[in-house]
Amino acid sequence: MENFSTVSLTDDILIEILTKLPLKSLFRLTSVSKQWQRLISDRYLRNKLPLMLSGVYHFPHNAKTGVEKPRFAWLSENGFEDMSLSFFPFNLSSTIIDCCHGLLLFYSSLHGRFYVCNPILKKWFQLPKLGKSNHLSILAFDPRHAARYRVVCFTGWLAQGAEIEIYSSETGEWASGLLHWGVDTDRMSATMRYFDGLLYVLALPQFVVGINLEGMSCQQIELPEMVKHDGCVGKSGGLLHYSSNNGKQINIWALNSSKWSLKHSISFQFIVEEPLEMVNFLAFHPELDIVYLWVPGKIISYDLMNKRFDVVCEFGLELKDAYLIQMWLHPFFSC
Repeated sequence: MENFSTVSLTDDILIEILTKLPLKSLFRLTSVSKQWQRLISDRYLRNKLPLMLSGVYHFPHNAKTGVEKPRFAWLSENGFEDMSLSFFPFNLSSTIIDCCHGLLLFYSSLHGRFYVCNPILKKWFQLPKLGKSNHLSILAFDPRHAARYRVVCFTGWLAQGAEIEIYSSETGEWASGLLHWGVDTDRMSATMRYFDGLLYVLALPQFVVGINLEGMSCQQIELPEMVKHDGCVGKSGGLLHYSSNNGKQINIWALNSSKWSLKHSISFQFIVEEPLEMVNFLAFHPELDIVYLWVPGKIISYDLMNKRFDVVCEFGLELKDAYLIQMWLHPFFSC
């Protein structure tokens, strides 16, 4: 034992050992020492670990009544379980109008209030009243970029822009703004994604508009393909990506130096035996060349480099026919 105790392991060897441990064990080891915490927070280690799937936001399917109101399910040791939102006192009198990276945005027409809820931590916050009429509301939150969240309300439409009100959790106040996106407003879609401080909006026939919520500036980016209803933008490896579904395959494009390049095409015939329309694109991995797809009752990952499919998780029968709206896949990190 005396001889063994004098043997020192390099950080690289320790990281390789740590990647073999269960995630719960890694969480506990962050409390051992500052060295262990530093190692477990290392970007290289995080990239080697699987994403942590914390919850899904979905429309359950009822055989008698059809599609029900959207609900939230979370991942426990027993698999996915429907989560009660009874901790939020205005649950029954409010409507979920958006979700973003683990947070839910509620609105109560009875009280004229917005509420932001964290269903995992069972916490909620009431926003100050918005003084103007609201046409569309978006929740903007990216935990990898900043801990704060924003609620963006479009209060008036212009020919090629909009009047907006933005609530910031940092200031606790609403601020007015004016956007000019250079695209006819009636061509702007409601498909919006928030990454790294920018709100991306798909616009017909073949554009994505990046909205900087700090400077109230907009940038038009022409897409490599025509916008389809299930088109999706995302950030991965620091680059903007776009996915499109032509009914037979999913094309993955990457924007580098103002030029789009086709990275991969994923053929459906190698994914499932289900009808092709049941395959939906869900998300890009934020750092690795991995994408996530929804097939009936499953979330599967596809490694673009190694061309390999893996089942991330399987749902119970109660979620097999659900329409999945959004999932939360978080890389492992100490916080």
